[in-house]
Amino acid sequence: MASPKPLVVRLLAGSAGVIVALVAVVFSLGAAIGAPFGMYFVARWARRRNREPNRIASLFGAVAAASVLGAVLWAVIFALMPRPTEDQLNNAVTESQTRQTKLPAWYTKMFPQAARTDSASERLMRSPQFVKTAMIMGALIVGLLLGVIGGSLTWCASLLLSLARLGGPAPPPAPEYS
Repeated sequence: MASPKPLVVRLLAGSAGVIVALVAVVFSLGAAIGAPFGMYFVARWARRRNREPNRIASLFGAVAAASVLGAVLWAVIFALMPRPTEDQLNNAVTESQTRQTKLPAWYTKMFPQAARTDSASERLMRSPQFVKTAMIMGALIVGLLLGVIGGSLTWCASLLLSLARLGGPAPPPAPEYS
């Protein structure tokens, strides 16, 4: 077994763990709060199957739980936002699509097919349903990304805090006999 770490290392690890956890909560916009629950459920699942919980499984549980919470948080945010009426949304889509964007000359020179659009893609870009779907998918992806960031940072914070608390890596759990 590894020798316990000096007190200074444990204090630095503890303060770094708290700072990383706070940064995770701020940068993930709250999604990092779900990570400890994911780590707990993975450890519980492993113990029920008489396996030793490992760090990779704990990381996966933290990221999965934080990602689910991040997606739920963004869904709630979008559900509570004031919604435009159907006419307002259609007018906004039409107005944004009527402005023609001029591609840079170097881009059209490198990719001549980008200078022209076919009628199917033109109709797709003008469709309000496509705009709604793209916004929903974008919100879902942002929620998942924030969950990945929050979950992985919270997992790192948990490792630092276990180093501060135990003075070394967490010992393997004692086997349970039934």
